[in-house]
Amino acid sequence: MKTSIDRASIATLDQYDPLRTKRNAFVLPDGVIYLDGNSLGPVPKAALRELRIAAEQEWGEDLIRSWNGAGWFDLPATLCAPDRRCAG
Repeated sequence: MKTSIDRASIATLDQYDPLRTKRNAFVLPDGVIYLDGNSLGPVPKAALRELRIAAEQEWGEDLIRSWNGAGWFDLPATLCAPDRRCAG
């Protein structure tokens, strides 16, 4: 049996793809289909929000208070908990 692959067929498949909404979670230029497997990949919008909070609020405004207030002091123990593998 031969399967037809044309733009209409692909658009129909895309309509029912359970991952179709995931693209909106990432920063990607219009028209880009990013398939590089040897990369960090496109940046998640949620990561940018967290970086912005860390840079502007925790570092920029809260300064040294963020060691305790933002939990920086506990990060090594949290990130390298016994059930997690750490580099270094």
